[in-house]
Amino acid sequence: MSYQDVIGLLNSNMSAIFCAALFVIWYHHRHLAYIRIFALSYAIRAICFVIFYFAFSLKDPVLRLLANGLLMLAMALLSVALSSRRGRRPRYGALLAIAVVALSALYYYQFVEQSLFARVVWFNTGLAAVGLLMLPDVGKLSNRTPVEFVLLGLTIVSCVGFLLRPLFLLASGIGDERFEGAYWLIVSISDALICAMMAVGIFAVIASDVMDSIKTDAQVDALSGLFNRRGFEPRALEALVRQTVSAPVAMILSDLDHFKSINDRFGHMNGDKIIQSFSEVLKKKAPRDAIMARLGGEEFAILLPAGKADDARLLAEEARSAFKEAALTTVSGEARPTASFGIAIARQNEVLHALMDRADRALYQAKSDGRDCVRMMD
Repeated sequence: MSYQDVIGLLNSNMSAIFCAALFVIWYHHRHLAYIRIFALSYAIRAICFVIFYFAFSLKDPVLRLLANGLLMLAMALLSVALSSRRGRRPRYGALLAIAVVALSALYYYQFVEQSLFARVVWFNTGLAAVGLLMLPDVGKLSNRTPVEFVLLGLTIVSCVGFLLRPLFLLASGIGDERFEGAYWLIVSISDALICAMMAVGIFAVIASDVMDSIKTDAQVDALSGLFNRRGFEPRALEALVRQTVSAPVAMILSDLDHFKSINDRFGHMNGDKIIQSFSEVLKKKAPRDAIMARLGGEEFAILLPAGKADDARLLAEEARSAFKEAALTTVSGEARPTASFGIAIARQNEVLHALMDRADRALYQAKSDGRDCVRMMD
């Protein structure tokens, strides 16, 4: 089998298979948008090796340059995908600069001063440079996951592979024309290995992200967008551990007044709108580091972290009045939804159950005092 056949069959088909698999995964997990960029990268890689096949068969240097440009683009898209996964802005400037330098050198040593060795050095150095840009996006040093360590290692191996290609050419001592066929055979096989290794790392990272997404979905209430009890309690326990005597946490429990009767009179759809409206008020009024949950039905909880307990009453009052005002436009008719709040400041060595019990007693007091008010338990 010639190197043209290896390029045309092995590399293009392998890339196409990975592309199809990635698109299928993205179709079922569209919230992970970066997967689509990975799929696009492998799609371009598949196209570029088809062009390589015709470029070598027809001995067309223009097609060869085009294929190299697409290969650089496919590599750059891997970097863009990893940046997007981390929620960072891709390094478009650096990627463009690397591509311009590498492809300009490729053009010069292809059409002006022909030199296979110079082309190999410049282009593979460019691919390795893109690979190095990917390393910071594989994961933060402080919280890199095991699968990110795998992807990190595979990315480093890929960079080393790119840098070794010129050394293979240099060590051979064979002239350009005699060596080109053998060199491209080595490149084709090594690129197939690099393609497969990177795909293994990418699929492992995607699988980890999908599992994390499933776990997160299981801890979030779909209607309100807040944590459910399963998501709230572990985080609340961690907050209790971090508090100090001088900086305690505060528990706020809230209940929508007469919610069952509103549901019965105005329907469950309007009841859902009220829950969503109240949840949005909590999200706007609570600090970003507050832990918020819909514990069930019309009952909600807010845990203010250590050092913010003094803000609990003000937050509850603001949320109460804001919801009362927002509820007027949430449902039509005679419904006038309101909310009651109970607050408890954590005591030293107090467990979560005891803290919530005291906040619940404060909430009961608010209900007894006519509802639509805030009460605090000493």
